[in-house]
Amino acid sequence: MSMSSIIILVFCLFFLLLFLRMPIGFVFFTTGFLGITLTRSFDTAAGVIGIAPMIESANYILVAIPLFILMGQFVAGSGLSKELYNAVYKWTGRIHGGLAHATIVACSLFAACSGSSMAAVGTIGPISMSQMDRHNYKSYLSTGSITSGGTLGIMIPPSLAFIVVGYLCDVPIGPLFIAGIIPGILLTIMLMLTVYVICVLNPLAGPGGSSSSWKDKLLGLKGIWWTLVIFVIIFGGIYAGFFTPTEAGGVSAAAVFIILLLYRKMSWKVFIDALRDTVRTSCMIFTIFIGAKVFNTFLGLTGIPQMAVETVSQIGVHPVIILGIILFALIPLGCFIDAVPLATLTLPTVYPIIQKLGIDPLWFSVLFVLVAQISLLTPPVGMNVYVLSGVTGKPATEIFKGVFVFYIPMILTLIMLFAFPWLSIFLPATMK
Repeated sequence: MSMSSIIILVFCLFFLLLFLRMPIGFVFFTTGFLGITLTRSFDTAAGVIGIAPMIESANYILVAIPLFILMGQFVAGSGLSKELYNAVYKWTGRIHGGLAHATIVACSLFAACSGSSMAAVGTIGPISMSQMDRHNYKSYLSTGSITSGGTLGIMIPPSLAFIVVGYLCDVPIGPLFIAGIIPGILLTIMLMLTVYVICVLNPLAGPGGSSSSWKDKLLGLKGIWWTLVIFVIIFGGIYAGFFTPTEAGGVSAAAVFIILLLYRKMSWKVFIDALRDTVRTSCMIFTIFIGAKVFNTFLGLTGIPQMAVETVSQIGVHPVIILGIILFALIPLGCFIDAVPLATLTLPTVYPIIQKLGIDPLWFSVLFVLVAQISLLTPPVGMNVYVLSGVTGKPATEIFKGVFVFYIPMILTLIMLFAFPWLSIFLPATMK
């Protein structure tokens, strides 16, 4: 069998298994094993399977993943997210679209303490949806603000997506975290401006609620002081060079644990549930890594990455144009797979091209994560859409309708970051 026939067969099987809803880690594993067997031998494929788990699970950088997941699970299971939402609502509730503004801000703050997009939607979503339904918000505004606000979990550090991208591209995780701060804040503002414009055009889309006194507003801030503590620990420590991102994960998880003890919100149930969910999510992510290692070994044997680099080097086109084409091509691919498998599938081939073009790795990483963020809302997968559907009972088709208007601020933010690279690389350049 010729090499081209093997490549076509393996990729057809890859998308067939995805269509049949096989877990993506096992899709990588199965198709990679078959590809290596056909290009080399069964013994070679068996040898790759033997060493892949050790290689992917023994990396110190990846220890940060379960630590940040544990921190997010502590917050999600403790009920602190409700206090966070209520504190923000006291400042925004009286204006048109105030509940949607509160949802986006609460999601951004929660993201800064969890690093998980789906956790933000699953935790903030039921709280804000019930409030917006009670105040007669239009469905497209409520579902759109929740799902788009939830995607901030993979842009605002500590982002699991940044850890994965940094690991695959051999880019330092600390500077990557810092590089995501300005883009994350910018996207939050753009989403809030979108809510404002919607409510200006149709005030009935987001009716104003009751106002709160200045005393209530200031007292409400005591419910979010812990987010500032976590922010200072993670970003202050990394920015000042006090500890690595992996150490930041351990320290911040311990800090959240202590905060929950002080709030008397840490119970054995919260503790056990957080550990169980952390193990489940971490195992899922590491299974993807191990399967991707097998699949990417097959890609290396085919010579596809090398051919891609050579082809790009011979094209007389400006590197920025090629970067734009790559990002544009990633968006439809992200419709079918989540951010982590998207990174593990594409970056081993794409990143050598980026290096060949001389593009700043921090700038590219931020753009890549934002593209992956857009894919979290894109049918037919749209993971955030299905998470919100699961926790609220609303049909996924109805939620997808509310998502489309929020594509506009995301695309505009992507264009701004593409046009002004300094928005991504300014803060990392000032790090110690």
